[in-house]
Amino acid sequence: MGELDFSNSSTGSAELIGYCDDILVNVLVRLPGKSLLRFRNVSKQWFSLISSPYFSRCLSQSSIFPSAIFLRMRNKLKYHLLPLDTNPVQGPTIRSFNFVDDSAGIRLLQSCNGLLLCCSNNRIGEYNRNYYIYNPTTNQYTTLPKPGNRTPSPNTIFGVILAFDPSKSVHYKVVFVRSSETTSHLYQLEIYSSETHLWSFSSNIPKVKNFGQGVYCGGAIHWIMNNSRCLLCFNVHLERFQEIPLPNILDDWDREPKCRYFGECGGRLHLILTSCKHSTRQFDVYEMKNDYSGWLTKYQVDLNALTSTYPEMTRSHSHPSDWDYHAFRVLAIVVREESKQGPSPSSFIVLHIPGKAITYSFKDKTSTLLHDFAPGCSDIEGCTTFEWDDAYPYVATLAIV
Repeated sequence: MGELDFSNSSTGSAELIGYCDDILVNVLVRLPGKSLLRFRNVSKQWFSLISSPYFSRCLSQSSIFPSAIFLRMRNKLKYHLLPLDTNPVQGPTIRSFNFVDDSAGIRLLQSCNGLLLCCSNNRIGEYNRNYYIYNPTTNQYTTLPKPGNRTPSPNTIFGVILAFDPSKSVHYKVVFVRSSETTSHLYQLEIYSSETHLWSFSSNIPKVKNFGQGVYCGGAIHWIMNNSRCLLCFNVHLERFQEIPLPNILDDWDREPKCRYFGECGGRLHLILTSCKHSTRQFDVYEMKNDYSGWLTKYQVDLNALTSTYPEMTRSHSHPSDWDYHAFRVLAIVVREESKQGPSPSSFIVLHIPGKAITYSFKDKTSTLLHDFAPGCSDIEGCTTFEWDDAYPYVATLAIV
């Protein structure tokens, strides 16, 4: 059989790609998740390829950075969905989750590498509350089974964390922090595995101020501990704990530093701490070292120039030395691939300032409007609505829940 000659064929390249899975995968992983769902109907070959665990792993390796964020509206079961591109969002951005008929409504608890951990919003009858794992790309969900070894009361849930790393496994775990049945001064971990569909008890754990703000990164869940200036890390696979000191922040009043942001991007753990006394126009973004030996200063941020562009950031009733003299909240940190020459132009911080969401480039020191929450409203000086734990990154994934 002679070789195929694609040199003079306008469709030759397309046919070559269609018959070569490696080339096809390299092209498809660059497309939005919604497009991939449609392209599964092109042919049996494409359906099989896009639905395969191999393609899901390839997609997770190319889509490790968020393309949008969900912003929780306080006292409502509604969320803004803001794409993280350079064009301001036009039109409505508000949505609620209705993937399942839950009479109490659906509340978003956590985002982890493309999957969302959600629960019923009912506040009474905690044992009867439903928990869901939802994939917003495929619109598929699953309801977690009730733990068979938990008594209905008086066990209280203090935090629920989803642990999912598609680069390592197609399976996930859900870690519940609950009151201990044996001692009142400790909590207990109860873990659900999507691989075995079983619950199991793990270690006791010291009480932490806010177990609901845990961050999963690098195979471990991280919590900021009370009054100790340490991170408490729980290796989900080994079920072991480790404490890591926080960066040392000078404070003339010897107070605990204020956490302005704690999150993950692209497999990297990031933290922003500021003094409780001094103004926060200038601050450092810390990143955990690969070997967990400590923190490095990833970026040094100076927001002074923003105050002239957005004068509504200034709180006229505050003193310039106050830590909250300029009104802003950090919603997300997006760190792209970088080189020895410094930050990538596409690495940025997402800020909420009065009435708006903006991005601020680490490299160019420029800002871009993402969305105006209050167009035409002038009475917004110093007013912020969202905190860092109201933001949930969205990453496209075809993971099966």
